[in-house]
Amino acid sequence: MVAIILMIFSLPAREFLKLTFMFGMPFMVFLHFAVHKPKFSPIRIISIIALVGITGGYIYMLTDLPERIETNRIISEGATLVVEGKYKEAISRYQELEELGRVEKMHKKIAEARREQAASNSLAQARKLLQEGNQAAAIKMLNSIPDNTRAAREAQHLLKELRE
Repeated sequence: MVAIILMIFSLPAREFLKLTFMFGMPFMVFLHFAVHKPKFSPIRIISIIALVGITGGYIYMLTDLPERIETNRIISEGATLVVEGKYKEAISRYQELEELGRVEKMHKKIAEARREQAASNSLAQARKLLQEGNQAAAIKMLNSIPDNTRAAREAQHLLKELRE
């Protein structure tokens, strides 16, 4: 019960428990074979080798855990800022990923934030054109908004209203 509550409310606990379950399940399977098979049987030897590998992988992943937690926190906070329409703050937040050595992820997230910002600006411009009575230009602007953005849903809704 405590693990479930921690997984819901605590990012570090969630990451630790996820990692533990990912490595713990195969560990338990191989441990069963290592304990219950005869000595020097191929299955027992393979299981022991697998246990050593899983343990080493788990320890290695634990050393990287603080950086992954911080990376996930930055990405989560940046995504919240994007949803709120605070694109410059989100980009600034994503730039902190560079300090963690996550340059590729940083560039990807910044590009997403800029794409969302451009789509939001296009949507605002289309609404302004509609208020001015320039429906053809507004439709063209709405159609130019990329489908994989938050503004695309609103653009599709506006286009649907204009067709009716």
